[in-house]
Amino acid sequence: MLTVTMFQLALIFTLNAISTSLGTLKAIFLSKQIIKPVYFTTFLDALIFAYAFKLIADSSGLIFVLAFALGKAAGIFLGSLIDRKAAIGVIETTVYKHPKQGIILADQLRAKGYSVTTLMGYGIEGKDRLLLNIISPRKNFPELKKILIMDGEINMSVRDVTKVAGKVGSISMPPA
Repeated sequence: MLTVTMFQLALIFTLNAISTSLGTLKAIFLSKQIIKPVYFTTFLDALIFAYAFKLIADSSGLIFVLAFALGKAAGIFLGSLIDRKAAIGVIETTVYKHPKQGIILADQLRAKGYSVTTLMGYGIEGKDRLLLNIISPRKNFPELKKILIMDGEINMSVRDVTKVAGKVGSISMPPA
């Protein structure tokens, strides 16, 4: 009897961790306007959630509810881990440099396949600044960050981009 209960607790925990991870992925896909996988993740999430809920309803004791809640917390952790590893989507990184350094950096990035647009701006006391807008797949951000750090001091901002149209360099972009 004890082994059956332990198995049920582990099953409830695991099912809810998977269900919550799928829900997290669904939210990520929706926020990035990648709709096709949402149907599959929603369907799977509903099946798993319904089965886990049935197991809880058929069981008695607070320990089963606790296993369900712990599975939910583990699912959030797992979902965010999957999001970081999969790095789905496109980002825009804006780097602020002195004009001469910025031109050299922009050309280096273009040679590596990045899409870089430069704009002239003005910083404190009207000092010239070159803004480099770099569009790249999110999965390439660690590589891009290494290049920027090797270039010296960096000031940058990073934003998620939901859609990109036109030429965006030679780095492979995910389908829109």
